[in-house]
Amino acid sequence: MKPHISISGLNLVGYRKNYSIPFFPGVNIVYGDSDTGKSSILEFINYLLGASSIELSDEVNASVEYAALELEINGVALTIKRNIYDPKEYVEVYPCVFDRCSDFFPKKYSPNFSDTQAPDGFFSDFLLDSLGFPKVKIKVSPSKADSEVKRLSFRNLFKYVYVNQDDVGSKSFLDLNNWVRSTSNREVIKYIFNVLDSSIAELEVQIAEYTREGKQLLNKYTSVSEFLRETGYDSQTSIDDSITNIDKTIEALEVEFAKINSSMVASSQSHTELKAIFNELTLNEKHAVQEISKTRVQIEKYSRLKNDYENDIAKINSIIHAQTRIGQAVAHANPCPICDTPIEPTQATKNFQTVTRDTLSDELNSIQKKKKSIQLLIDGLSSKSRELAKDQAAYNSDLSRAREMLDTESQAMITPYLTQRDTLVKEIASNKKARDYLINNIRVRNQQQKIHDAYENLNLVIRQLTERLAELRETAPSIADVLEKLGDYLGKYLKKVNIKRQEGISISPRSFAPIIRDRDYLNITSGGLRTISSVGFMISLLEFSIDSEINHPRLLMIDTVGKYLGKTTKEKYQDETNFQEDTREGISDPLKYQNIYEYILGVANRAEEKEVPCQIILVDNDVPDTFINRYKAYIVAHYSSTGQNGLDVGLIDDIEIKGR
Repeated sequence: MKPHISISGLNLVGYRKNYSIPFFPGVNIVYGDSDTGKSSILEFINYLLGASSIELSDEVNASVEYAALELEINGVALTIKRNIYDPKEYVEVYPCVFDRCSDFFPKKYSPNFSDTQAPDGFFSDFLLDSLGFPKVKIKVSPSKADSEVKRLSFRNLFKYVYVNQDDVGSKSFLDLNNWVRSTSNREVIKYIFNVLDSSIAELEVQIAEYTREGKQLLNKYTSVSEFLRETGYDSQTSIDDSITNIDKTIEALEVEFAKINSSMVASSQSHTELKAIFNELTLNEKHAVQEISKTRVQIEKYSRLKNDYENDIAKINSIIHAQTRIGQAVAHANPCPICDTPIEPTQATKNFQTVTRDTLSDELNSIQKKKKSIQLLIDGLSSKSRELAKDQAAYNSDLSRAREMLDTESQAMITPYLTQRDTLVKEIASNKKARDYLINNIRVRNQQQKIHDAYENLNLVIRQLTERLAELRETAPSIADVLEKLGDYLGKYLKKVNIKRQEGISISPRSFAPIIRDRDYLNITSGGLRTISSVGFMISLLEFSIDSEINHPRLLMIDTVGKYLGKTTKEKYQDETNFQEDTREGISDPLKYQNIYEYILGVANRAEEKEVPCQIILVDNDVPDTFINRYKAYIVAHYSSTGQNGLDVGLIDDIEIKGR
């Protein structure tokens, strides 16, 4: 089997729920409206395979805790977990599918070469080792004899696997507009096709290192196996069976526990009658308290009124007493003490109000009668308050007796349930503790199996490298031969797409970029033709890997296949393409767009026929209608920004739909 990476699924572990999308061998298509997060799917895969950073949308920030990628490398199931908010944090790799990660201890790798303290080394080295690709150093300036060298990383290789939306059909494709980077990329191309000057020597060193590592793994596995055997560890199958049995036991105990909880509600006739009496007494006692409070308020109000009457009576008695002592006014003139002028009584009394004694007596009698009536009301209310207080005391006494009887009854009924309940709680806790112990044992056994699997995988890699070394020694290709064959693949693709003037097609020996009509990629002014050629170049690499033994993971990811092909607005790309050239090329012809998809599907089918692992993931705003109707099985996701026709609004599918 040729080295390969196959993505099984992307999982975003969220705060409210998990968001997942599955992938399958062959062609996988994700399409839909703009701003639905399609491109972020490929960006997450890119990040989980070692990209230095990822740009997160507001929806992701509000919904996702971390990301996990489930995949197979050379047939070995793995899950890669990574913190999306801290790119410097170690990458965790589990030797299992996503759902079984809790059963294994992860390996922890540094995401870059600058951190040398990671427990298990560099993530790039892990990926290259898993694929069985040699780890080499490439020249920074190949034309200089004394050029500096740097480690080739998996990220250098992945540039020929994933093309993002910005680079498809762009002059920045494969950094062709950056002389320094494009020079380095040419060395990567040589590495992919095994035409580096040091390829054979590097392979020999790599095989020797892997052989030593294999012996160390075998010794480690032997030691661990002997230790487990001597300490009486159960086999993995036995532990799995024990966990299954304990899970069944816990489930049965929890069912019984729930039944007892529901049965603890007392339901006897005696208890029901006592409860009814208790409730009635409680209501009566509450009513008595309310009546006592109301009566006391009335007594207080009448007492204040009685006090007011008593004050009025006292004032009237004072007036009568004063009149008795002073006497009545005499109606004759008196001389003025200053000028001896006579003063008539009418002049002194006309400014004062005088009340006769009879009037005062009548008022006094009226107020005294009112006071007497108020006193009678107060006496009546006081008597009522005392009676209510007696009733309340009686109710409280009855309540105490009823409560005591209820407690006695409840205790007699519920105590047996409590005993059973406590027994079940202890049993459940004991079984869960035993399960935790078994889970730890299964992890130890899994760790042992992981050592064995690593040894077997390493032997497989050694065999692959040995075969590749033998092939290189016999038929080491030249770069000219490689570029000629790559150009043939490109020409076949362009013929299928049916571009105009299919001539002068090759791969540049200087830039390793597509040439069409003898014009280098960077000199093509039609953005649409650049899109067709950039997609074609990536597909040609994939086809080469299907037919030959090269350092390529047989994986291809392209974002926006239809860029510049009449599927995007002119305003968006007006500075990136010549629309007159696009028109002359007939770029908007839907058949060209359809032919691209047909060719891609043909490549995947050819790989399947040859039994070569191959996976292609395409993201686009739209796909040809005829393709949708004929090949629905290849569409893994279709999004609508408005949720039209019941479609998801994106991978984060529980956000508020725009426009609603």
